[in-house]
Amino acid sequence: MVEKKKTVIILTPGFAKDEQDTNCIPTLQQYVSTLSEMRPDIKLHVIAFQYPFKEGHYKWKGIDVYSAGGKGSLYSRLATWRRVNKELKRILGESEISIIHSCWLTECAFVGQKLAKKNGIKHIAYAMGQDVLKKNKYLKLLKFSKIQVIAISESVAGNFQELSGSKVNAIIPVGIDVSNVKLNNEPRSIDVIGVGSLSSLKNYGLFIEIIALLEKDFPGIKSAIIGEGEQRQLLSRKIKDEKLSDNIKLVGAVPHAQVFSYMNRSKILLHTSSYEGQSTVIMEALAMGLSVVCFDVGRMNSNKIKICATKDEMVRQLKILLSTQVDHSSQVLFTMDDTVNEFLKVYGL
Repeated sequence: MVEKKKTVIILTPGFAKDEQDTNCIPTLQQYVSTLSEMRPDIKLHVIAFQYPFKEGHYKWKGIDVYSAGGKGSLYSRLATWRRVNKELKRILGESEISIIHSCWLTECAFVGQKLAKKNGIKHIAYAMGQDVLKKNKYLKLLKFSKIQVIAISESVAGNFQELSGSKVNAIIPVGIDVSNVKLNNEPRSIDVIGVGSLSSLKNYGLFIEIIALLEKDFPGIKSAIIGEGEQRQLLSRKIKDEKLSDNIKLVGAVPHAQVFSYMNRSKILLHTSSYEGQSTVIMEALAMGLSVVCFDVGRMNSNKIKICATKDEMVRQLKILLSTQVDHSSQVLFTMDDTVNEFLKVYGL
């Protein structure tokens, strides 16, 4: 008799539609891929609630993925949940589910907790950052006595406890995929880089204001912002208004591997985000030899990170770094292998 594989279900708002789609939650793609490689004895299923927009089954790097095709619509949310439940029950009929791993404390955890409770399945939910803010309506709907909550950082764990009255079961950072860390001797021609979606949370209006102030002392300063989002036109206008078209390039969205290529040509990551659970891009920047200037959000401990409280302090730190011969050696704090190993301990597999 062939022994059934241990089965892990990962519930997520979105997942890559194919292997070329590297921009949809790249850290989750790396986690799933690394887990599959490290533990081929575990059967993985990924269930994506909202994206890809087309409903159906497909394979991603040999892993079974089901898209419920919710398309982010509030009006069809109940129908999306019914499709997810149907898929969960189908898998349960074919396999013995060992773990339901929900990303994050939102609809995925809400839908997952019902099936987990009914069938006595271990349920884990990963808290990433914005899901432990007061605006998350799902926090009041989740039964945390029945869910093992894993936080991405100490700050997220603290926010979770403050809002829910419960402590997290563990803190596991998201590590980086070291296979992408390939430093070469290309000239670091980009003085300051920003990486992230062009949203209000990432605060790129402030990035532009800071470059405008730096340009007075460093008239040839070169900077780039990698990412796409709803604020692109607004930021483009601001760059023109500040007469910084020669100093700031809006690169747009690029494949994840290409982000590392840009970092390899950069000196400093300016991270203006107003809130982060844990900034993976900071870890990636450190691994690619950059110094980092940021607010006290989503940070790690490193002598190459300059924590600032104000815009003026950011400008002051950037001036120092731009005027100094800095070390561009790689600094890897936590790898994706480390993340997978820590989760496997929580899974008990």
